[in-house]
Amino acid sequence: MKFRTLSAVTLSGLLATRAFANVTVEKKIWTLLDDPKSTYVSLGTDDFMSLGDGFELPDGGKTVTDLALKAPGGAFDPRDVAKIPATTLGYKADWIVERYKHYNLDWDITGLRLTSNDPAAKKYPWLIIMNGGAANVYEFYVDLKNRPGWGQFLAQKLNVMIVTIPGNFKYGGWDEPITSEKRQPAYLLDRDLTMDEYEVRNCLLTNVNVMKGLKQLLMKNTTGDLLLIGHSTSGELAMLANNDPELRARTNGRYLGWGSGGPARMDLVRDARAAAKPADAAPAGRGGRAAAGGAPSAPRERLELHLLSRRNKQTYARGYSRWLNPLYEPGMSTMEIAEKWLEVEGRRRANFKQQIQNIEHGGDIALKGWIEVSLEALLKKTGNPWKVNLEEVSAELFSTHFTKMDGYQQMVWTVAHYDRNHWVPEDPMTATEVFFATEYRRINPDAKVRLIIWDPLMTHYGHVELPKQLASATYSVVRWFK
Repeated sequence: MKFRTLSAVTLSGLLATRAFANVTVEKKIWTLLDDPKSTYVSLGTDDFMSLGDGFELPDGGKTVTDLALKAPGGAFDPRDVAKIPATTLGYKADWIVERYKHYNLDWDITGLRLTSNDPAAKKYPWLIIMNGGAANVYEFYVDLKNRPGWGQFLAQKLNVMIVTIPGNFKYGGWDEPITSEKRQPAYLLDRDLTMDEYEVRNCLLTNVNVMKGLKQLLMKNTTGDLLLIGHSTSGELAMLANNDPELRARTNGRYLGWGSGGPARMDLVRDARAAAKPADAAPAGRGGRAAAGGAPSAPRERLELHLLSRRNKQTYARGYSRWLNPLYEPGMSTMEIAEKWLEVEGRRRANFKQQIQNIEHGGDIALKGWIEVSLEALLKKTGNPWKVNLEEVSAELFSTHFTKMDGYQQMVWTVAHYDRNHWVPEDPMTATEVFFATEYRRINPDAKVRLIIWDPLMTHYGHVELPKQLASATYSVVRWFK
């Protein structure tokens, strides 16, 4: 059998054809987003899968992959990434730890800053990616096999910062099993804490607390415009940034979501509209936080406030990553995919979530009194040597119910077709993202408020399933913003 090699001319022509296809699909995305009449629009699977050319890493991602493969459980030190030359990566990496004080306690928030080698990146906002519940920087930087992740591909064209909220990153990862009570968040990266302090802090990771650290991180370490993408639970942070005058000036009336949902205040609005059912009411929605695959809020009878909600295979098998998961092998059930995922990511991924995060994001404002009583009892039990002021905490609970929704000029939600947390392919008009977009259109009548669905069978974790194509699609959306 004879094998033919591509001549330089043939290869050049092939690359040009693929690049042209990429441009064509980008124009199609822009055309879809320019449509002012559609409630939502969709990009077909073939078009989406053709994306990605021009996002290749100079070394193909090998250097970071090798670094991860040498580390136990893949928990490589981000400080080592910062030592790799920018010419090798396609971007300059910097690992940033910002310590700040809130509720009379110190907290660490981290950012992996990726400054693109592409000079055109300066024309666009800094893209800030913030993890959702149980995740951290690794999920957005490498995939489950340590190949290049969403953030690395994006950084070939854009300046990117991947933010991990306090507690969810730990140098070297966690030795303890996910189910062990000894596996606690790393709220301070340079020392361990007593169990009493862990439990108190678990009750204090409010959105106001995280926002304070996020603002310090962004104001000190980025310049110019910002686009904040809060995945899942951290969608609240992108929305809450609109409440802060300094951050609001830098987001410049723009919003970009990826599996982000909307502010918790909308849960009560949705319920009220469904009950009233006026003729012009938006669809109430049955997809979303409480739908199949969504992590329900934790009522008081399930877990005490200081206990962590720990990930398990049953949770992830309900509608998170499925057949496009890098770990999937033919014949695997969704339960087997979830089991393999937790096994592979058992060390470097936090795989826990604070109840206060669940409750605030879930809109359970009726639990405010229970939270206050629970925290008061815990502070009394420990003696409160940290002098945490319960009244300060109480005044900041459920900030997600007081999110400003005005002042936007352009908003785009991007959603995966098979993200059961945010989309209902069988009955799209009942999806929560449809409701959120409709409400923002009502409040910002002159704004361009858009909802675009990526049609492959991606899930809530599409960024680890098809990271290169998603990076290309996201870049096209960023370029659509004016």
